[in-house]
Amino acid sequence: KAKLRFEVITTDDFLAIKETKERNKLAAMKLLILIAYYAYLSKQEYIPIVLTQMLQLTLQHGICNESCIALANSSYLLLQFKDVAGSKRLAELALLLLKKPQAKKYLPSVYAAVYSGVFCWYNHLKLSETLLWQGYQEGMLVGDIEFAFVNATASLQNRFLYGAQLTLLEQDIELCRKRMIEYGQASQFAICSPLQHAVSKLVYFTGDPLSETDNIIRKKETSELSLTKTNFMLDASIYFYFCIVEYIFGNYDSAADKTEERWIMEKECSRTSKYYGSTAFYDCLICVAMARKSKKEKWVTLAKSTRSKVKEFATFGENNCDHKCLLLQAEILDVEGNVEDASSCYDAAIDAAEKSGFVNEQAIASERAGDFYLRHGDTRSFHYYNKARDLYHQWGALAKADHLYKSTPS
Repeated sequence: KAKLRFEVITTDDFLAIKETKERNKLAAMKLLILIAYYAYLSKQEYIPIVLTQMLQLTLQHGICNESCIALANSSYLLLQFKDVAGSKRLAELALLLLKKPQAKKYLPSVYAAVYSGVFCWYNHLKLSETLLWQGYQEGMLVGDIEFAFVNATASLQNRFLYGAQLTLLEQDIELCRKRMIEYGQASQFAICSPLQHAVSKLVYFTGDPLSETDNIIRKKETSELSLTKTNFMLDASIYFYFCIVEYIFGNYDSAADKTEERWIMEKECSRTSKYYGSTAFYDCLICVAMARKSKKEKWVTLAKSTRSKVKEFATFGENNCDHKCLLLQAEILDVEGNVEDASSCYDAAIDAAEKSGFVNEQAIASERAGDFYLRHGDTRSFHYYNKARDLYHQWGALAKADHLYKSTPS
């Protein structure tokens, strides 16, 4: 009921709600903020209860500075239930409250929830980068160190997802991780680690069993995977980045194994790790790869199911997902034997990814097109492989570009 009242309230009526001066209610809101944060890190099942209490206190006793956090976090939570319209409205109300001078100290936590949440469902991921970095800088200024680094981590993650230059991203990740150690931010340091390892592997991995760099990367991966099932946010991050990199390097069996493990974990936690459609996108690509390899119908069924999830995201954020949908359509058409339509879809996916500025996924689409033409004995495969190598270089995935050069005809 509290959520519904906030969703339908007009902006004028919202701003007309009185401010509470009751000291015990203000103290309760501050306490609930702390409980909500630690529940987010470890006991997510308690989050709806805590946030509902905060919204009800705001409605019954009046607005306070902490109300903006209740609204922003509720906005983030509603995305788990696919209530995107409700999430967007609560985010708008949270940002309205930030205009009150006394609420400015909560800007880092509000920005973290809004600009790593519903904002990225509607807008290109690149547009969130500056806003999240502003949340980081403001957090450092006002002493909200925890949420400063939550913003920083989200900004770095989004840069990876839209294909920012990897060598520059690697430098910024390393700088952030050093500052996380300096300020004792163990949880964000841990969440950021799988991202760093993914970037390192794409840039440096050689595939040589005698390579010292490769052995360091493998040991870090093994260590991280052995520590899963302790914290949903950390586990989701570990599985997500591991599976992306394994897929990109063509290690489909290990990618599929960990994807299935993540699905089980998500059922147990009653939560999913969406990453604005990227999780379902790579899940689908992995399923298609396994369908080709194993010839089992189960993987085709799973591919179609995960593709439908990406389509849901595309209804909100076409800049982030149109090219994803086109590539998945091409891959499934190819598996089903529809060669002519698949061919045109690969080209459409490559063009759409270029238009949206996702150089990483443009490279993947080009490589998949090369595979497609090679399977059908068409010499156009050389063109697409060369294009993919150039795009991987542009992204900064030098190790992957070298891997593609060695594993495909030129």
